[in-house]
Amino acid sequence: MDKYIQIKSKILEYAESDDDIKGIVAIGSTTRSDVKADEYSDLDLFIVTVNTEPWFSGEYPKRFGNVSISFIEDTLGGGKERRCIYDEDKDVDMLVFTPEQFEAAVKEGVAQWVMNRGYMVLYDSMDFTSLLEKHITLSVTAPSMTEDEFLNMINDFYFHNIWAYKKLKRGEIWSAKISVDSYLKGYLLRMIELYRYKVSGVDVWHDGRFIDRWAGEEILSEIKESFAHYDKDDIKRALIKTHELFARITRELAEVEGYEYPTNAEKCAKAYLGI
Repeated sequence: MDKYIQIKSKILEYAESDDDIKGIVAIGSTTRSDVKADEYSDLDLFIVTVNTEPWFSGEYPKRFGNVSISFIEDTLGGGKERRCIYDEDKDVDMLVFTPEQFEAAVKEGVAQWVMNRGYMVLYDSMDFTSLLEKHITLSVTAPSMTEDEFLNMINDFYFHNIWAYKKLKRGEIWSAKISVDSYLKGYLLRMIELYRYKVSGVDVWHDGRFIDRWAGEEILSEIKESFAHYDKDDIKRALIKTHELFARITRELAEVEGYEYPTNAEKCAKAYLGI
């Protein structure tokens, strides 16, 4: 049973009686056919309205149920979304756009990556349906990277190997751990996505979603060793493991893509880490 049915019904009922609301479009797991929604899934909605303020203030979201948690965060195309937990576990994300903002996000391709696995038009008074059919392609966006981007990211990664280890040696444990397990892991993830797509042709997801399904056993076993406890020796160990995995897959990627590989940058970082 759809646990969001009452909330959706109230939102749609309100849309029918409010001339300011021009469209409501569901995206995310509730509209997907590949990895479908489960009991932990949230409800993601584009709210297209000429009057965004009541949504951002929280006035309108409160009309649809018992709000336990609510806040605003930045979203695609420079927009904002109101995120709410209704009751204890009903997670509803409302991306609130004016008609002009929504049209621009769709036409300029900004919305493509959140809609390409599926969407569902729930309410439409401005024929957004035709707009979406024309501009949104229901297909997975393949990861890609130019040679310049590839080289810049690798050099950035190895630079911050040294930076993180300097922080660690100085005793700045927090800064070192954040660099190893956040900053460097972001670059590692980008390369894992590209590597798995280019080498094995698998469907990879953004932001590490479902990585345990698509990364492959070899990479997963190395990932398990690459995160650290809040401990100086363990952070160094995790930094070295992160370096080794990144180096291995980027060298292979350079061969596959025919890209230059910055061997000196790797050697420099490796020497500083003492490996």
